[in-house]
Amino acid sequence: MAPRPPPSDKKPSARALRMQRITGQIHPLAPMKTHREGTLTDDSFLSSKRDKRQIKHSSFVSRIHSTADARVGKKKRTRRPGNKLATDLDALADALPEIEEGAAANRGKVQHKSLRTRKGALKRKERIVKGEMERFGASMARLADLPADQAAPPQQQADEKMVEAPVPAPSTSNRWAALRGYISTTMEQNPAFLNK
Repeated sequence: MAPRPPPSDKKPSARALRMQRITGQIHPLAPMKTHREGTLTDDSFLSSKRDKRQIKHSSFVSRIHSTADARVGKKKRTRRPGNKLATDLDALADALPEIEEGAAANRGKVQHKSLRTRKGALKRKERIVKGEMERFGASMARLADLPADQAAPPQQQADEKMVEAPVPAPSTSNRWAALRGYISTTMEQNPAFLNK
């Protein structure tokens, strides 16, 4: 066994203090550190990094406690019933356009709801995406069934009779216009943007 130094006047180690608590030499509920009346702090206390950090922390905690006490001391100012506001929100509501009128027209339109992140959100998202794909497929099928003579305007039909070369660009643009029109009739729109 290695030689041990003789016991000194230093404070006991944490292991020794723990053993004293277990054996009953120190009361088990006694605080770890107690205030001693005769202790003085000298300049050597301020030298270590740990002590400076402890001083900063304690000053920070004291500032928090002081502001909390000041906040508790203040009472919230409440408005007395006699000092009511001069304005009402009814005037603002009258200035807004009537949204209820457009609500009746939007009954058959598709409503998109945002997904909340909950249990089963991926399945719900998959279901919504599948529904959108079916809806898009139906829109494209409608466009495919649209005859070319119906898609082209009458002036274009007269030009085609004179010139035998087919012009695919106008019919394509008409199909996109038809798709845009179909989507705008089936999607729900914010009433504020209807006339824009």
